[in-house]
Amino acid sequence: MADESAPLPKRRQLRERTRKLYTDDWTLGDEEIEGRRTFQLDEKIECERYDLNNFSGLFREMTGPELNLMYLQKYGLQIPLLFKEKSGLGLRVPSSNFSINDVRTCVGSKRILDVMDVNTQKNEDMTMKEWQKYYEDSNKERLLNVISLEFSHTKLENYVQSPALVRQVDWVDVVWPRHLKDAQVESTNLLEDMMYPKVQKYCLMSVKGCYTDFHVDFGGTSVWYHILRGGKIFWLIPPTEKNLALYQEWVLSGKQSDVFFGDMVDRCGRISLTAGMTLFIPTGWIHAVYTPQDSLVFGGNFLHSFGIEKQLKVAQVEEHTKVPQKFRYPFFTEMLWYVLERYVHVLLGRTHLEISESQRQHSIPQQHQHIHITPFELHGLKAIVMYLHSLPSTKKNVPELIRDPVALIHDVRCLVEQHRNDNPESAVTGNPVLPPPPPLTIADRERMRVTRKGFVKMQRHHSEKSERAFPRRRRTRCKKCEACTRQDCRECVYCQDMVKFGGSGRAKQTCLMRQCLRPMLPVTSSCKVCQLDGWKQPPAPLMGKPVPTAPSNLMECSMCFDIVHPECIGLDSEEITVNDDLPNSWECPQCCERGRNLDYRPRQPKARARKLSVSSAASSAPTTDSERAMTPSKRSRPDPTEAWNDSPGEPAEGEQRMTQQRIQLAMQLIASSSRSLVRAHVVVRPAPAPPPPIQETDSESNEQNSVYNKTAMLAVFRFLGIKDLLNCALVCRTWSRYSIDPGLWKKINMSHYNLRSVHLTAIIRRQPESLSLDWTNINKMQLAWLLSRLPQLRMLSLQGCTWAGVRALKSCSCPPLETLNLSYVTSLNDAVLQEVLDSPTDSRPGLIDKTSRLKHLKNLSLAGCDLTDRGVKYIIQHLPDLETLDLSSIGRLTDSGVAQLTSLPNLASLNLANCRLLTETTLDHLTRCKALKRLDLRHTTQVSTQAVIKFAAKSEHNLHVTDVKLVEEKKIKTEFTDS
Repeated sequence: MADESAPLPKRRQLRERTRKLYTDDWTLGDEEIEGRRTFQLDEKIECERYDLNNFSGLFREMTGPELNLMYLQKYGLQIPLLFKEKSGLGLRVPSSNFSINDVRTCVGSKRILDVMDVNTQKNEDMTMKEWQKYYEDSNKERLLNVISLEFSHTKLENYVQSPALVRQVDWVDVVWPRHLKDAQVESTNLLEDMMYPKVQKYCLMSVKGCYTDFHVDFGGTSVWYHILRGGKIFWLIPPTEKNLALYQEWVLSGKQSDVFFGDMVDRCGRISLTAGMTLFIPTGWIHAVYTPQDSLVFGGNFLHSFGIEKQLKVAQVEEHTKVPQKFRYPFFTEMLWYVLERYVHVLLGRTHLEISESQRQHSIPQQHQHIHITPFELHGLKAIVMYLHSLPSTKKNVPELIRDPVALIHDVRCLVEQHRNDNPESAVTGNPVLPPPPPLTIADRERMRVTRKGFVKMQRHHSEKSERAFPRRRRTRCKKCEACTRQDCRECVYCQDMVKFGGSGRAKQTCLMRQCLRPMLPVTSSCKVCQLDGWKQPPAPLMGKPVPTAPSNLMECSMCFDIVHPECIGLDSEEITVNDDLPNSWECPQCCERGRNLDYRPRQPKARARKLSVSSAASSAPTTDSERAMTPSKRSRPDPTEAWNDSPGEPAEGEQRMTQQRIQLAMQLIASSSRSLVRAHVVVRPAPAPPPPIQETDSESNEQNSVYNKTAMLAVFRFLGIKDLLNCALVCRTWSRYSIDPGLWKKINMSHYNLRSVHLTAIIRRQPESLSLDWTNINKMQLAWLLSRLPQLRMLSLQGCTWAGVRALKSCSCPPLETLNLSYVTSLNDAVLQEVLDSPTDSRPGLIDKTSRLKHLKNLSLAGCDLTDRGVKYIIQHLPDLETLDLSSIGRLTDSGVAQLTSLPNLASLNLANCRLLTETTLDHLTRCKALKRLDLRHTTQVSTQAVIKFAAKSEHNLHVTDVKLVEEKKIKTEFTDS
């Protein structure tokens, strides 16, 4: 509605805008307007209700030197803090000339980004190269936003340093075991590649008009934002008990696109940030963000000891609102255990970690006097213990490094007793209770580099130095990028060493902030073949020689580091693929042929010790697939008894091992590796081609060899049952091949079988067109493994199976089924049906059509499922070619649901037996189904026999209607006539 308090011209504009929105969208379907905002965002930007002048205490403006540990110990981090300049914060960011192209150069063109569509609030994947092209395009068809690019362990990490206070209190830096963080190699945020909570450094790239709705940062983390370019508008709401309860209600209502949450609370303030400003948002603050102009922002999330209670409160809200695990703080529960251990270690001198002395992050000095801790820390430690106690045993996630969690809790109790009467004023010292680790020296960095190279050597064979035929040439500065043109930061370890050694040769490395983004080949480089430089001239020193302006024609291989002219090895300039992240770089044909350029590698269990698992016997395996997938404590020690339930069985494992074997064999042939091969246990392929027919001219020979004639034997085998066929397969090799001919196994019925891996292998070998798995124990992984290997399958029956297994149908590898039976599938409700019928989330090379693989279904049975009229709506939307539909025994189906079936033009058979809520209105709706030929209305008590007879008489296709009362009347008439 328009704001009646606004002036008359403004009210008229608002009405016209509202009317235009209505007339534009009223004809759209539900799937088209789902996720779109119905409130006017520009009104919220201009509305005076959210001006900070109307509220006090919603933020505090400070200078950098004022934000220190003493401030945090005294006041905590309670309200947002605004800094108009970054001086004094200890914050390091690139200069304002830093662009999206520089981000791409630092993180790589192939880095996969999680991009959010602002209008639909849905996520999709996009490479960094594609994102830069979109960002720099002036004609954007839709609004996309990148807010989750975590760039630790990339080149960009050297250019961004979080504020000094954050580095002092961040639990990742002061609590998490240092050796686990040092073992991190992968730059992505995949949980299986993560050795610590990798949430410290984010790059946010937003175009003008992007909007992120109200949210609380994951795990109750505090967050710092620095606006490098552009601007942001924040709406801030304090995390009171009332506001958090309203927020939880708003999220669960599903009306986020209809209701602006700021209108539901008493205090909501708006603040505008411009380039150069920094904002701290404390734990639990509910906020929304709008981008008024293209912006580039750096930020990070952190947990700390001065807001523990609110952090745990937010974690409980996430649990109640069912936030997916991938959107939560990684290893949140494990971090809480490490916090308890760290405080006990520092304050009581007792350690509970099973790590060697070389793995300890730093030594703890002996305490000669009592250390006072703040009330934030004291009450927070008690809250952590109570929170861990409230968790079920399957979610306590005690790390393996903690050898005795019971003893640890006992020591925490002793610690709380000792510090119960601490003086809050004596706790404000400016010195942290948990000392941060000392800065790394150059020697430490060199040792870490050697360790990481050794670790990468186990994972990526193509990066081993032993495979390099030639050493890598040292590249030179481009002298054009942002890093080359700036001054030394005078803060990093290399700048400090330069001062320490007085600029001598001992300081080999340059400033971290001045590492060139696009290093060039030296102008003196020469081709390996023709010995000429990049301009077809003999290489010579640059003394007295002008610097060339044209680009060099030389190309350096990123694998073997050979430098050649492409034309010298018989390639045209149009035939080569240049590396976008580095000038004059490519992958030479020789390395491509040898397979050194393979980007893909199977995700196998890492060859490293990951000390995160639960050691207590009480912590059993997760009971659901989501818990099993997202709980890091269970991945390192899988339960052997779960192998069959969680994997597709031996065939898939065999194929993975076969892939390993091929890769290792190739590497042995190329690099003379001495690694032992992994033996392939099972390789599953379809039945082999039969031998050529026997051609004999002698009649006696024909009679003797008739038992080997395929046509004759298959004609006999068609009359045999399964057991007889299996016995025939044991006679000889020829009969064994004939017995698995797909022509004999077009239909396979495995109903009521306790499926094992041998059964799955047998099904794949026979390639059926019709498969019945009714009332079996098949799970999601097994069914997905089967469907991806049965391209000829057209009929599938999963009657009586579990709903988790049925979810495997939502895959791009699912064959184009024509008949599907999901009757009496346990817990199959509207949400599960929508997920199964929706477009698959995965993809494969060459797949153009990304819509549902079930869209060509002609026969569908959903008898006995827990569906409503909404489930019928999903059927209409996704299955337009349906001819036969069984909705019998669906107790919540009403006339409204049946009315939607009239949209199916080819519906010929409909089963509505035992649907007790249906009335005679159903028949009125079904008169519009012109193709209907068969209708089952048995046990529909509210539909009279006269109405059924009248409905059948109007049919144009000799409609056959089955009704209990009608059948009984016909039976009585027949008996009377016979008598």
